Amino acid sequence: MKVKEVSLETEKFKHILLQACQRGELSTHMTAKEMVQELAQQLKQVCKGNES
Repeated sequence: MKVKEVSLETEKFKHILLQACQRGELSTHMTAKEMVQELAQQLKQVCKGNES
């Protein structure tokens, strides 16, 4: 994997993590378990996209 690809992938992960954190702060009804499940689902989507 090239350095540029790793950097882009890292940026995607950071973006997803920041979004999850913001949603967790704004959503009082979301449990930690639900937040982790949603985060895992999003990361799976990103990883599947990178396999292509």
